[in-house]
Amino acid sequence: MRKMNMSELNDWIFSRKGHVERDILKDGRGQHVRLRPRDKEEMRILDELCIKRWKKAEQEGKIRYLNERVWYYEFD
Repeated sequence: MRKMNMSELNDWIFSRKGHVERDILKDGRGQHVRLRPRDKEEMRILDELCIKRWKKAEQEGKIRYLNERVWYYEFD
């Protein structure tokens, strides 16, 4: 078995990092990387969806306001 010190191990990990990240993205198991910025219309629609989801959760009692800056959100 080959012995390595920590600096050699760190260098080896750093040299392989790009290849591993590319392989993960290619396989689709990693986090999706967004390549283009969202346009204003898309941001507006996403904001509206989030606000509606939050208000629905409030009506269903899934959100409890513990104080002014802290709340509890019950996930399904």
